[in-house]
Parts: sequence; structure tokens; C-alpha cells
Amino acid sequence: MKHQPIKALGAAAALTILASGAQAQEISWDLALYGSPAFRVAGESFAEYVNENSGGKMEITVHNGTLSPTREVLDNVSIGAFELGYVISSYHPGKNPLLSVLDLPFLPIPTMEDRLAVADLVYDNPHVKKEFAKWGVVPVMTVVQPNYEVMGKGAAPTALTSFDGMRMKATSGIGNALAVYGASLVNVSGPEQYNALQTGVIDAVAATPSAHGGYKLYELSDWYTTGMAAGTAHVTLVGNEAAYAALPDDMKALLAEAKAHANAATIEAQNAAAAQYEPELEKRGLAHVTITPEMIATLRKEAAQPVWDAYVADLEGKGLPGQEMLDLVLNAGM
Repeated sequence: MKHQPIKALGAAAALTILASGAQAQEISWDLALYGSPAFRVAGESFAEYVNENSGGKMEITVHNGTLSPTREVLDNVSIGAFELGYVISSYHPGKNPLLSVLDLPFLPIPTMEDRLAVADLVYDNPHVKKEFAKWGVVPVMTVVQPNYEVMGKGAAPTALTSFDGMRMKATSGIGNALAVYGASLVNVSGPEQYNALQTGVIDAVAATPSAHGGYKLYELSDWYTTGMAAGTAHVTLVGNEAAYAALPDDMKALLAEAKAHANAATIEAQNAAAAQYEPELEKRGLAHVTITPEMIATLRKEAAQPVWDAYVADLEGKGLPGQEMLDLVLNAGM
């Protein structure tokens, strides 16, 4: 009987140690998201999959627009302020010059599935790996988007020359290409687009169809395009390199599974979001401008090729393999 209290105390201590050990094994990460609902699906689905399938070993908390300004996510993940976040390379191309090849306009990447495959090729390039490592981050997955279209107010662009004088929100090389035809580029963030269009700061927005719908730009617009095949601003969900390296192998495998799950969910959400607001376009009488394959061929020759050439020349002038990166994408076989 005298030994029972000691035995009980030992069991209690053992339970305390086990509980402490279990608690120490739990991994908590924070994820910085922003943007329209369809845009956030990739990160939200990724986190949800990990949380539901980690067996309590790992939890990712999603923060929508509260952890960091959009243009500072890369820096904050780099220093470990949080572990995961969306990085739009065209917001700071000087920090991701090699990755920015995926921002070039009118690349022959027709579908979101194709874009995922090409992005993985780029991520696997040893030069790009070094570029990510420079910032202490790793590419976890592409936040895939469909090709951009243009929506705006005023006279519809029935010809490429119609973009002359148009004030446009258009990120990365897409804007540079349309500037060849006289478009004037205005730098506004996604949440600022509606007010900018309403007040006349801009006349049009180049973005994904789901973003046009998500930000309700159709309420202010007179026309929209389809078939633009303009490309898209590339977005990567990046992770802090040290935090990722510290994960046990089973959690790294789980993140790979979460990536596949999130990619499928994103494609479904982007397609659904675009289709959801199509009735509004008809209801409001927006003019439908179809960009023909012939116009795309002209755009690639007259507008995109000079942007591609300038990208290569800029990187090669800095001792970076610009031509190698462009060739990697153009020869991807899409």
C-alpha cells in the first residue's frame, strides 16, 4: 500500500511527459492569403487538407489579408514572421527575375493544367532553386490562374489599336505588351480596382475572369474580352525554407498530397467563379469582344516578342540565364 502513491505519482508523471511530448510534436504554421474568393481557394484548400489529414501533428491557420501587405509577403516569409504566403512575382520582379519568366505575356500556355506543369519545370530549374534559396524560401505550389481577360468601360476595343490611350490595371508583361498599342498602365492593387474604375483612375482591368467577377467589376463596365490568351501574373505559395526543412518526412509527404488536392480545387473554383457571373454580363448588356487567333498571333509578334526579347536582354546583361529560362517555357511542349 505504501508503494501505491509512488506508483500513481510515477504514472501521472509519465502521462505528463507523454502529453508534453505530444504537444511538442504539434506543428503550427500561419498562412498569409489575400484576394478574391477563387484566388484564395488554393491556400484554403491546402491548409484544410493538411489540418484534416495530419492526425493532429500539424495545423495551418489561414489569415486573409491580416498578416502582411501583399508586396511584403516574400520578405516576411523569408525572415520567418510566418511560414507560408502568396507571392506575386510581378509585384517585385527584381527579387525573382528568373521566376518572372512565367509573367511574360502571351506565352503558349493555353490551360491551367498546362500552367501547373510548366511552373513545376521552372521550379525544378537549378538557377531558380538558387533564386528561391537566396530569400530563404521554397516554392510549395503554384497558385494557378486562367489566362487574363480585359474588362472595362467606354468604347469596346474592336481592334488592337483601340487600346491606344486606355488607362489600364495590368500587371507584369501583359501590361507592357498592350502598352505597345498605346495602353497606359496604372499600378493599383486588386482591392483598389473597383474604386479606381468607378472614379475614372483606370478604364479597364486585365485580370482573371473570376477576379472580374469576384471584385464585381462588371457593375461598372461596358465590355469584356474572351480569347485574349494574355497569360497571367504568376503566383507561388512559398514556405519558409528553415521551417520546411524541419518538418518530419511524413509531414513533407502530406504537404505534397495537399498540393495535388489544392490544385484540383483551384481549377474547379476558378472555372465555377467565371461561370457564376456570366449571367450578370448578359443581364447588364456588356459588349462581348472576341479576340481571334489571328489577333493573338499578331499580339505575339508585335507586342509579346519585344517584351520577351527585353526580358532576355535584361537578365543576360546581369549575368543571368534569361534565354535559357525563356527557352525552357517555350519548349515545354504545350
